[in-house]
Amino acid sequence: MAILPPTMTSIGNCRSSLPCRPRCYTASSSSLLLLLLVSSATLYRSPCIGLSSSSSSSSSINGNYHRAVNAPASPRRRRRPLRVVVIGAGIGGLATAARIKSSFASSPPPALPNADEDGCAVEVVILEKNSRDRHGGRCGSFDVHVRGYGNFRHERGPSLLLLPDEYYGLFGDCGIRGSSRRNRGDDERDDDDDASSSPSSSSSSSSPVEVARAYGLEVTSCVPAYQVIFDDGDVLSLGFPKESPPSTLSIDDARLPHRDRRRRVENIERMKASEMESIRKLNSMEVNGHDKWMEYLNTCSAYLDCGLPNFIEGRMDIKSVPNFAYESLRDGGKNWPLRPHSRMLNSIFDGPKLRALASFQNLYVGLEPYENEDQWLGGITRKTAPAVFGLLSALEMHPTYRKSGVYAPIGGFRNVANSLSELCKDLNVEIRYDTRVTSVTDAGVYYLRDNDNDDDNDGNVAVGWDLSSSEEARGKRTTSVGYVDADLVICNADLPYATETILNKIDDDNNEARDDEESRHQETYDWNDKLDYSTGVIAFHWSVSRPLSSLNTHNVFMSANTTSDAVESWAVIRDDDHDMSTKLSHRVFLPMKGRPFNFYVHRPSMTDITACPPGCDSIMVLVPCPPLRREGRLASLPRSEAIDEYKCQFDADFIDDVRDAVFQRLAVLKGLENIRDSILNEVVDTPGTYADYYNVGAGVPFGLQSHGLGQLSLTRPGSECKTHENVLFVGASSRPGNGVPLVLIGSRQVAKKAVDKLKNMMAQ
Repeated sequence: MAILPPTMTSIGNCRSSLPCRPRCYTASSSSLLLLLLVSSATLYRSPCIGLSSSSSSSSSINGNYHRAVNAPASPRRRRRPLRVVVIGAGIGGLATAARIKSSFASSPPPALPNADEDGCAVEVVILEKNSRDRHGGRCGSFDVHVRGYGNFRHERGPSLLLLPDEYYGLFGDCGIRGSSRRNRGDDERDDDDDASSSPSSSSSSSSPVEVARAYGLEVTSCVPAYQVIFDDGDVLSLGFPKESPPSTLSIDDARLPHRDRRRRVENIERMKASEMESIRKLNSMEVNGHDKWMEYLNTCSAYLDCGLPNFIEGRMDIKSVPNFAYESLRDGGKNWPLRPHSRMLNSIFDGPKLRALASFQNLYVGLEPYENEDQWLGGITRKTAPAVFGLLSALEMHPTYRKSGVYAPIGGFRNVANSLSELCKDLNVEIRYDTRVTSVTDAGVYYLRDNDNDDDNDGNVAVGWDLSSSEEARGKRTTSVGYVDADLVICNADLPYATETILNKIDDDNNEARDDEESRHQETYDWNDKLDYSTGVIAFHWSVSRPLSSLNTHNVFMSANTTSDAVESWAVIRDDDHDMSTKLSHRVFLPMKGRPFNFYVHRPSMTDITACPPGCDSIMVLVPCPPLRREGRLASLPRSEAIDEYKCQFDADFIDDVRDAVFQRLAVLKGLENIRDSILNEVVDTPGTYADYYNVGAGVPFGLQSHGLGQLSLTRPGSECKTHENVLFVGASSRPGNGVPLVLIGSRQVAKKAVDKLKNMMAQ
């Protein structure tokens, strides 16, 4: 049957011109007293109120126009715990909130007698733009129900899980389920038990893995890690840990129903045969191909062993340096980590296919492996990967390295978000959904909130103006404005977006803050286009009526018949400076023009049978494409109008052509020749929809993805905000980088800074 792209609509917001109203002040004590006197005489009503107000009553005119009663209290007269406001319930926001709250879980110190309801000296509130079922940001799943078949689960963000200890460590540090933290008193708390504590220092009576399971997080390994399919039909599996596959069923496997046990045994035998075939295939592609492959992985593991602690986690590890230096300098420095990746590959491998196998992970960090002779240092300061990024190959596919392996969360990545949400709930972190932050000041946060929830006016939420017209609002959902005081703001919104919108309410003519209410509450979409962005993604989510057994869990389709084909397949990253005035469907790099391209396919049912109904399959296809082209004229428009225009950069013809090219490439595998006829439902995502769902700059789904030397480590945007001393950044677009494990590492670092800041506030 013919597959037509679904209509992709933006999330519209009710809006009309705002009524003229007084602005909200943060005053000194004397100014506040004067303001209160004037208010008594004039029945002054402020449009905003802090979350801590005990009198958040509201009046209604015609059932639509609402005002809050009290202005925000002066910070100098604070009669509440210190408050941290986290913008965004993405993985970074949830993890940072949990770590901060956990650090102050004991009774408040004498210096701050006021505490929140759980006796904590710090309260943490998360404001999330999306609904409850979409928390976790890009780390989440969604279901498609097909009548007569059932539910198909799809991922909208990450699909493979790396460094599981980073996930477990968070629960080991902060979790209380299945642990002794719940009954822990002041006398038992260690002096150094703060946001930077490690799993080994936790007082939990259970292991971090067991605590994570108590919150619903369970992972399984993916063996082999990848299946690579070349455009000539050559197929190779990679990533077989030394201890896998097991020779017998585990205890957990033995508890499975008979049908599932039989399937597990068949998988074990198939994996053994696949590993032997992989070795044979590597040797057939090149003389001593397997030995060369292991030489490459061993060098890359030295990069990983040194790079992870010293440059990503931010801690000194001297023990890893000697092996790193040896691998970098041996044989005349052929593996020097700051050379273009292609030079290292050329020194080890003879042909384009093994070079392609060793470098496809460069796409994850928004780079290409091939040297650009037209740029300084071969392009490594911009879009060419330095050789050090070979560490990704070791991280995923080294057979013996202790941290290597590719995993999958049972139940999809939404279970990661759900488990973190449950952790925050246990720690009394408050999460407000359908709450869209519009502006951040030195004193607090302005937001818009959809008033369709029963808990809207429970004494903790500011009530403001309905932004709908009277005719539209009667009997329908309304949107109100609000304000919340904040001593510290953790911004988990995408950094390039946040710096140009919610943190940039500046008058361009006189460089002064626009304090008028319309500016504070206007929701816009823009981003910093001075930074380097990588590719966007066209994502096809297919619900299929039959199992696609020729696919593995993770599949990479590569063009590498010749060296020129291999180089050309990365053009979508390299050729981002072409004339942007032409339609996307006519750009020369596109696969439908007959040029080589690479793409990724995810089949979750291979490792998790809950992903789809029996006898069916759920498939995600990710095809790299250009990011959104910024248009300055859209920056001042209401967000919904700007998003609609950006979505038009990827028209139906463009999507049809990409889909056809994917079908043609899939047909090299047995059983996928006519996959088009088996698709029951299709959902399509583009950079425009990612911008709509998650406010990511340029619509790039993995944040500020390009990790060239100009945006790597110390040159990548840090956690400190340059314009607001009370704001810290966390997430994929700031240090240490993108990917869930790095975001979790970053959350640990940011939480430690936040805790230090809060302790300094308490001491003042």
